[in-house]
Amino acid sequence: MKVNNKKIKTKYMATVLVLVIATLISLTGCGAKKAKKVEETTKKTDETVAIHAGNTDVYLDEAKYYAYTAQATYETYYLTKNKEINWSSKTKAKMTMEEMVKSTVLDDICRRECMYEYGMKNGVKLEDEEKQELDLKLENYYKLTSPVLVEKIRVERKRLQEIFEKDAIAKKTEEVLDAMEKNLAEKTYKTWKNENTVTAEKQWEEITFSKPIFTLKDLN
Repeated sequence: MKVNNKKIKTKYMATVLVLVIATLISLTGCGAKKAKKVEETTKKTDETVAIHAGNTDVYLDEAKYYAYTAQATYETYYLTKNKEINWSSKTKAKMTMEEMVKSTVLDDICRRECMYEYGMKNGVKLEDEEKQELDLKLENYYKLTSPVLVEKIRVERKRLQEIFEKDAIAKKTEEVLDAMEKNLAEKTYKTWKNENTVTAEKQWEEITFSKPIFTLKDLN
């Protein structure tokens, strides 16, 4: 299937994430020990392809990380309004909320692969300070993330570090491109989409939000 532009943009997701950070910490702070235990017993999912993004294979653990993190982000945002999200409800685009968010996540994954590929080919690297920030991000993931979310994702520590590094290089590449020319990152991604086909395996389709990560009970 071809990946199309979606109405919900990454910038909106970033705004939502900022709004829910405080709530996420309040919901997850006491679960560090359980999350650590899950980390130590995680099964490998880095050999199962979930998405073919052009010539790149995106493995299940990475796909689950982004999909379930998006689920948790949206659910927590709704909790800040004292509501629970109905993932089966229809949107104006006649898609369910789950379909819409997964579609957005898929597009974000493809954009990340595009930027990462471009960055690696053109010598974009992380500085020592940036690597240290990723090390801290990795440590905080297991300290602050909800055990329920960690359990759903089940990504090994080494793989999570690789995912974080790829994301950081992709973001840095976007900054480099846009510094060269306004909106060059967007133009580069549009070219990538026109030249590549994206297909999702059944493992991606089987990722669902039917089981909530956060509910109103977690606020009590």
